[in-house]
Parts: sequence; C-alpha cells; structure tokens
Amino acid sequence: MADKQPILEVRNITKLFGSVIALSNVSAKVYPGEVTCLLGDNGAG
Repeated sequence: MADKQPILEVRNITKLFGSVIALSNVSAKVYPGEVTCLLGDNGAG
C-alpha cells in the first residue's frame, strides 16, 4: 500500500472509562477500499 495515502490515521490513542482501559496506545491506518473493524470482548459496546 506504499503508493496510496491513508484516508484515516490515528496514533497512540488511549481511552479510559473510569479505571477501565478500553484502548491503550493504539495506532492504525485505513486505506481507500479497505473495510476495518475494531472488536472487543462480548458486551464491550
């Protein structure tokens, strides 16, 4: 995918819900035409 630019890029994302760590230092790139999903444990949302 070096010839394409990402349409979305996130770097070092951390998300807390009180003391619950939902995301910890997550980075990702999404390129045109890709289907991307973020999955969690059952009941995570």
